[in-house]
Amino acid sequence: MVGKWLRRPLTAAGALVLAAGFFWWAFWAPAGTVFQLYDRDRGRVVLSVPVKAGDKLSLEIEHSFEHIPWYEYYTVTEDFQFNLDAIAVAGYGAGIPAEMDVPTRIEGGLVWMEGINSVFPKFSWITSDQYMKVFTLNEKEIFDFRSLPDASRIRGEIIKKRGYLSDV
Repeated sequence: MVGKWLRRPLTAAGALVLAAGFFWWAFWAPAGTVFQLYDRDRGRVVLSVPVKAGDKLSLEIEHSFEHIPWYEYYTVTEDFQFNLDAIAVAGYGAGIPAEMDVPTRIEGGLVWMEGINSVFPKFSWITSDQYMKVFTLNEKEIFDFRSLPDASRIRGEIIKKRGYLSDV
């Protein structure tokens, strides 16, 4: 008789524990980190990809006045920020940092400035459908900025995801 009397409360308690566990997993459990590009004008995420500390990001643009290639190379830091490691530019001209106190070399027609070690918590861009090209993650193209309307206001940042069924 005591067994029957305890069966219902134990079943109910078990169901509550399972439901609580599911909600924790779905909406609160640490679910990793993602790099997101967010269109601030349209209020929508245009890219979301998993990232981890040590991942390499690069941005390819064309200098808007000089019309020469410009590359920026970043590493995701342990605290999920962006460390600017190097830039490579096909010359010196308007807006190109010519006197940075970092190792500089010329290779493959590009001026390489390395060991910059400038940290950014996030990116904020106004894009150009002509001059901003592609973004890569670990040497794989993940986004083409030319797919956006010209002058899109884009924020790039690393988001710590919570929950396997939530948006963030």
